[in-house]
Amino acid sequence: MSSLKSATDALYATLVRAQEEREERPDIVDGPDGPECEWAAYERDRMHEAVNAIRAERGLPAVPVEGVVRVERIAAGHSDYSRKFAFYCAELAYRGTPTA
Repeated sequence: MSSLKSATDALYATLVRAQEEREERPDIVDGPDGPECEWAAYERDRMHEAVNAIRAERGLPAVPVEGVVRVERIAAGHSDYSRKFAFYCAELAYRGTPTA
């Protein structure tokens, strides 16, 4: 990844692909804040993997899933949740922390 913007775009595409599979994951599972939809956990896991793939490409250590959980919470409730989540994950991939 050559820029924060390209990382955001790639992570957004990853999230959209995962969101397209929501109907395949109807169960309730344990999440970081208690019971949650299986699809939510799946999407977060895909984003965690993608963030760490970018970090590995850049020679950076992996971030724990808690970092992705934290930025997901920041994005929650925004009308452009998917874009915000992707951007905050890109910041994790590049900086290790979001600016929000």
